[in-house]
Amino acid sequence: MTPTVQQIALEEIRPSKTNPRRVLNGPAFDELIASVKAHGILQPVLVRPNGKGYELVAGHRRLAAAAKAELALIPALVRELTDTQALEIQLIENLERSDLHPLEEAQGYRQLMVVAKYDVARIAEKIGRSVKYVYDRVKLLQLTKEAQKLFLEDRITAGHAILLARLKAADQKRAMDTKEARNSYGRHSALWQSERTLFDLDDETYEKRLETDPFMRLKVRTVRELQGWIDEHVRFDPKEPDPILFPETKAELEGAKKIIPITHSNYIPEEAREGRTFGPRSWARADGEQGSKTCEYSVTGFVAVGRDRGEAFAVCVNKDKCAVHWPAQVKARKRRAAGQKAAPAKPAAPPKRDKLEVERKKRDEVHARWNKALPAILEAVAERVKKASPARGSALCNLLVDFLKPREGKAPAKYVELGSHADDVVRFAAWLVIYDQAHQWLAWEHFPKLADKLGVDVRKILKAEAPVEKPAKGKPTPGTCSECGCTEDNACISAKTGETCGWANKQKTLCSFCTVEKPAKSGSGKTRAKEGRKK
Repeated sequence: MTPTVQQIALEEIRPSKTNPRRVLNGPAFDELIASVKAHGILQPVLVRPNGKGYELVAGHRRLAAAAKAELALIPALVRELTDTQALEIQLIENLERSDLHPLEEAQGYRQLMVVAKYDVARIAEKIGRSVKYVYDRVKLLQLTKEAQKLFLEDRITAGHAILLARLKAADQKRAMDTKEARNSYGRHSALWQSERTLFDLDDETYEKRLETDPFMRLKVRTVRELQGWIDEHVRFDPKEPDPILFPETKAELEGAKKIIPITHSNYIPEEAREGRTFGPRSWARADGEQGSKTCEYSVTGFVAVGRDRGEAFAVCVNKDKCAVHWPAQVKARKRRAAGQKAAPAKPAAPPKRDKLEVERKKRDEVHARWNKALPAILEAVAERVKKASPARGSALCNLLVDFLKPREGKAPAKYVELGSHADDVVRFAAWLVIYDQAHQWLAWEHFPKLADKLGVDVRKILKAEAPVEKPAKGKPTPGTCSECGCTEDNACISAKTGETCGWANKQKTLCSFCTVEKPAKSGSGKTRAKEGRKK
């Protein structure tokens, strides 16, 4: 059938179900409607016969604009087309439009893969794009509904969307979380950064505004920052390496006999930990690349977290036998083995606990106690602030001079309200400083001294609201007081002098604040006094 241009009634043309375009609005569409009203349809739409009427192949915006302009007829080019040919024309025609959304483009590629059985390489050849470009677009269809909504609302760019689409649904949700951005001002957030300032809004107004605008005072991070967060916080899965992003890794892992996770980082975030991961001091490159040497003990290592995440190459972790990569360790092991043969065998010492892990656990315990007692501490300090004098030289005025600096934070109006008088303003400003100091890291170390200036005994409140758990009865633990449970890192503090306690015995099981004089075995002083009066 020779293509012909005909004037066809709008009701005889049905939109195509395979049309990738879904969004028909915006200023450009309004301009098209105005042009159609003034001049009509200048370029015919493309249709194909379909039953009693016609199916629209290309020109969905023109057809919609003609309907809005209340036209009865529209010029159309009629052609006989197969489903595959029609889909190709729709996709290529829409790709030439600047307002086509990447998600619509991705849906069109998926239709070609389902209907025409094209693979990514065939589609890339048809449209004149790279294979990676088409693959990334199709990958966008794996975005969660929440992520697609952010993308359609232009809150994130195509670069952000592509990185998110490569993650699992749970990791996408974690990356889009806004609470982390508000709690830490975006320092540990993947996608958002807080723009809220100290005197921006009080808490009540802020929470009300959040109900209507959950992204208020949030700024999206750069694509590079999001990629950095993914590298550090999302563990690479060696079972499903992306064949387009990591083709060399996929080939390396498929032929590997043994695979181990490695990293260049000295610290791995908790959410990215999974079993043992060999750190930078536990492995050496053994593939002959980047100045490395090969050995007979090499295995395949993949970078699970951090820099070069997803790469795979041969590494050596055998410090007992490999003299190529670990000569010093092998020699030291031989010396130890020779010394053990000469000297009598000693019972193996119990494994020592990691010092850093012990210190971290102690800090977490202190941090938990502080957070538990913090509401009561703030209530007590707030009462003093309400009654304190704002006169020059007072404790309240000195706090402003010493601590008030521009910084990000919250406005805790539920404790101290901002009044209309100058005295109230001074009190409120001082309260902002105090509130900020109470929420700083290691606040339990410096905040008690600050509260002392206002006459609030924070140590007493801390002891009442979050008392130290006494150790279980039994053999005393060295380094922990058997009476009050204090340690060297969490020592008792005198409310009068501010001095900390010390150890009262060599075993370090009793602190100086808990020391009590015990009566002598031969009799107390009162008994000896009675004996003297009898004589």
